[in-house]
Amino acid sequence: MKITTACFALAALASFSAARASEPQTLTAQVGDIAFESGDDEITLVPIGDKFSLGASTQGAAAWPPPKTRVDRLSITCDGFTDGKPLVLDHKAFERSVCDVRFEKGRKSMGGAPDAEYKLDKDSADNRFEITRANGKVYEGTFTFRLKDDKGGAIEVKNGKFKAEDRQL
Repeated sequence: MKITTACFALAALASFSAARASEPQTLTAQVGDIAFESGDDEITLVPIGDKFSLGASTQGAAAWPPPKTRVDRLSITCDGFTDGKPLVLDHKAFERSVCDVRFEKGRKSMGGAPDAEYKLDKDSADNRFEITRANGKVYEGTFTFRLKDDKGGAIEVKNGKFKAEDRQL
């Protein structure tokens, strides 16, 4: 009985270790006048078939207790993904694809509406997302977007860079 329990514990530890990365994840961008930076614990990359979701929150947002400062969130969901391959989505791809990009400024850590929410302006020629390097389950790339709110106000997302890992088991 002790051997079985020990084997199960080792297997659980091995699968947990495999889910953690040897390299930390990063995501940075200039969002309007905000220097947005996210850390390893706040970034998720989930590829499903030919689609992916890349989400990030303000660095430190995953801490416990939650931060009392403003938390911003950026999410990018698109099609065209191929596991282990580079990807280029230019403005033409965004016009015809099912891509969705959102930036929530000032979401409260315990719920509630954000101070402002911006969505992808699919008509903008500035929209671009690239996976420039794929190494196993680690992906690196760049992005730039034009987003708008419900009132027509616009915000630019520039100099976006990321390094994220598919950490699904």
